[in-house]
Amino acid sequence: MDLYIVTGHTKGLGRALVEQLGREPEIELIALGRAPDGPIPGGAQLFVDLAAPRAVESACDRIEERLRGKRYGKAVLVNNAGVISPVGMLDRVDAAELERSLTVNFAAPILLMRRFLIAMATAAKVKRVINISSGAARRPYFGWGPYCAAKAGLDMISRVAALEAQAAMTGVQVVSLAPGVIDTPMQGVVRSASPEEFVDVERFRAMKAKGELRPPEDVAADILRLERSGKLFAEPVADLRTLGE
Repeated sequence: MDLYIVTGHTKGLGRALVEQLGREPEIELIALGRAPDGPIPGGAQLFVDLAAPRAVESACDRIEERLRGKRYGKAVLVNNAGVISPVGMLDRVDAAELERSLTVNFAAPILLMRRFLIAMATAAKVKRVINISSGAARRPYFGWGPYCAAKAGLDMISRVAALEAQAAMTGVQVVSLAPGVIDTPMQGVVRSASPEEFVDVERFRAMKAKGELRPPEDVAADILRLERSGKLFAEPVADLRTLGE
């Protein structure tokens, strides 16, 4: 039996990942997000507000209680949840939205990764972490300051975690993965911004109009295929578009 924990499963890439994993036998699935507690194909979904660090820790307690005494051949954490808002120049965005963005996109994945590594240290033979990053981690975008900064931080914590795993010989594999441009609700938020908030908005609107956004189902299938082959973890920071070649 393998374990997969996926955050942000109610829409976009997270939903596609959970739907595909839920159709497979021999997988226990835990989905974390803003949906009520309840069963889903392959496992359960647990409500958590990733903008609240204490809630994240509480969710980890609940997961550990659920998994107590179980052993897995492989355990995979997919830190997928993310928010693009606030979009706008740094001196014009709302402070509360800025704090929420940094917590959801950066602090929560680190907290979850920490607890996952502790809980799975002896509970799984193979331990893997997939942090969903972005090209915005590696290139600045006008109006995306908090998002760019958080994703860049996610890249770096992934490098550090991979380095520590190698030094400690824990066998943990970590990757911060830019998945490319996906047709998700987040892209809708981007396209709804004004040129004053996001100067590249017309380019993103044009990509949608030209059909250049990949369906989340296709991206999820590629991620799972490369994860299972192990090719996803060749480097701690990667781009799905080059890995899939």
